[in-house]
Amino acid sequence: ADTFAIEFSGLRFVVRDSAGQERELMERGRSTRVTFERAKEFADLMLGMRLQEAKSQLEHLSAGLATVVSLDCLALWTWRYLEERVCGIAIVDVGLLKKYVRYDGIAAESPEVGFLWEVIEEMSQNDLRLFLHFVWGRSRLPPDGSPKWAEGFKVTSSSSGEQWLPTAHTCFFQLDLPAYTSKEVCKQRVQFA
Repeated sequence: ADTFAIEFSGLRFVVRDSAGQERELMERGRSTRVTFERAKEFADLMLGMRLQEAKSQLEHLSAGLATVVSLDCLALWTWRYLEERVCGIAIVDVGLLKKYVRYDGIAAESPEVGFLWEVIEEMSQNDLRLFLHFVWGRSRLPPDGSPKWAEGFKVTSSSSGEQWLPTAHTCFFQLDLPAYTSKEVCKQRVQFA
């Protein structure tokens, strides 16, 4: 008890919440010292405050979700299923991206398209997310069959020379691909872009 009094002599029933705002844990908490005998009470009040501090925000989030989907239906889904439907799939599946690719003004069999897919297939998950962000403004793919695929991933021919970087149109999930003559050049330009 003596060591507690020395170490925590300035401790009162007041704390800072996650937003950095000072909150009294009890009436007149600023003036009430935490003693060894009341340490458990302080810990319980602190825990209660932490568990409840986001309650208002969560109620607003719940109310917003309820305008889109019945809250009873949410109980039918796992958190992962809901996350994938709202945010997309966390792991970037190159096979899924290939499934939804469309070519415009460029053949799927053209060398530069082959180089592009070789480069994409060798990318780490982090680089794949960066690539998606470059071409679509998002870092995740929607689930297979989702209407968010709309017209899919569009690869078009660019009239720019090999020395140019590819160009992206994030609103259209489109990549304008110059006619690169090697995988190495394609990799360098795509990763730099």
